[in-house]
Amino acid sequence: MRAYKFRSASQIAFALDIIINRRLFCSDWKMLNDPMEGMFVYSHQSSDGYDYKKEVQKIIEEKKRLKICSLSATYDSHLLWAHYAGGFDGCAIEVEIPDNHRSVKKVDYRGVFAHVSMPNGRSPEELANQVLYSKYQEWNYEQEVRILQSGEWFQLDEPVKRVIAGHRMPPALFEAMNIICNSMGILFCRTGIGDEGIDADYVEPSAVILPNNQFNWDALKRAR
Repeated sequence: MRAYKFRSASQIAFALDIIINRRLFCSDWKMLNDPMEGMFVYSHQSSDGYDYKKEVQKIIEEKKRLKICSLSATYDSHLLWAHYAGGFDGCAIEVEIPDNHRSVKKVDYRGVFAHVSMPNGRSPEELANQVLYSKYQEWNYEQEVRILQSGEWFQLDEPVKRVIAGHRMPPALFEAMNIICNSMGILFCRTGIGDEGIDADYVEPSAVILPNNQFNWDALKRAR
């Protein structure tokens, strides 16, 4: 599965960590920007006499141990660039994630609250995952791909495929990213905006790089 992680120019250190260390950071889900994230309502059979509050508490406890990394299935969205890449001053990092990985799933978009029906034969862990793999439908433009796990780092099996720089990326940073990507064999592109949407236009390798992989400092000074 191809997915994209957006980073602004101010977060470039995090982008470099993905590129160099081939890993994605998973944060506490309560730090996500949707205030309704992780909230759910439940329904149950009121006539069976069972205390479902205990089951709800188990789901809450399971949620506490989970961390999330949010990616998108697309880079062609003005809103994604505006909200997560500093208004086109950052970049989108293209990665490959296994389709059948147990921690990876495309988000299910729904109403304001996630809904859990009990009893349904599913464990508290499964129900916590169900809640956190869903999101309010107002966010569906993100086409979110979500990694959900207990650990902070999700290791990528394959190197980064491509880096797409926003067309507002500062020139010195753009040159540095060009150097880094081409020295690592990563395709480097830049956003182009037209009537049909956002394109990823190929960028020629920087003149700062010489055939023997030595930096041309004079060219770098000129580029500044």
